[in-house]
Order: sequence, then structure tokens, then C-alpha cells
Amino acid sequence: MKNMKRKLIALCLFLIGSLSSTICAQDLYVYSITGKVKEVKGRMSAELNVRQTVTMKSVLNMAKGSQIVLIDPENKKQYTLSSVGTSSVQRLIARSDKSTKDLKDMYLAFLMKQLSGKGVLTSQKAVDGGYASIERDMDDSVFIDMEIPDSAKFEK
Repeated sequence: MKNMKRKLIALCLFLIGSLSSTICAQDLYVYSITGKVKEVKGRMSAELNVRQTVTMKSVLNMAKGSQIVLIDPENKKQYTLSSVGTSSVQRLIARSDKSTKDLKDMYLAFLMKQLSGKGVLTSQKAVDGGYASIERDMDDSVFIDMEIPDSAKFEK
């Protein structure tokens, strides 16, 4: 009987370990970036771009005023992260639970189409403290939110 309990406990621990490593290894797609967000690998860091992938274990360095939106197709979620500093994606998500959205199947398919290069996708850049945010709903209604400081300079 004791031997059976030990085998059952060992099996449970193995399954939990396998599941947690699978969850941490899943790809999250970078949907949009505002400001500077870098992925840190050891002593090296590289600026992230739209359409790249990260995992839950990836370490990100986020500058002040930066924001990154990640798409998790496996769990049908969208994470908007804006914590300043260096931390793993998993910790950043845990800190920003109010910025997690559940995605419907059709909207997730729309986002993944954009990420695959078959749809239009643009990066947002903060300039002189201003920002612009454009959201498109499934019914094709568009919401635009902009704040442009008086000191902003425009290029042709």
C-alpha cells in the first residue's frame, strides 16, 4: 500500500512538472509596443519588435512609459503590460491582472491573421510624451484616442 502511494505521488509530481514546463514554454506573440521594450538574455538585450515571440520565462526590460501587448493563442488571452523595470513575462502578467482580456475565437483569428503578415499591423510610437491608440472592434467600428502635447513636432 505504501509503495502504491509513493508511485501515485511520484506520478502526480511528474505531471505537475510536465504541465508547468509546457505552460512556460508556450509562445506569446508581440502584438504592439509603445516605447522601448527589450528582451534580456543573459548579459545581452535586444529591442523587441511586433510579430516576435516570447515565452512566460522570457525576461523583459521595460522603460518608463513603455507598454507591450502580448497575444496568447493557447489560452485565448491578451495581456497589456506596462510595469517599469526588468522582470519575467510571467511576473509582469501576475502584476497586471486588470490588463488581461479574454479573446473570442473570431477576434483571436483576426489578431493571428495580422500577426502572420496577412493583415495590416502598425507599431505605436510615443513622441514627446504624447500617444495615439487605435482600436478596431469585430463590427469594424473604430475608436481613436489621442493626446498630442503642444511641443509635438510633426514630420512630413
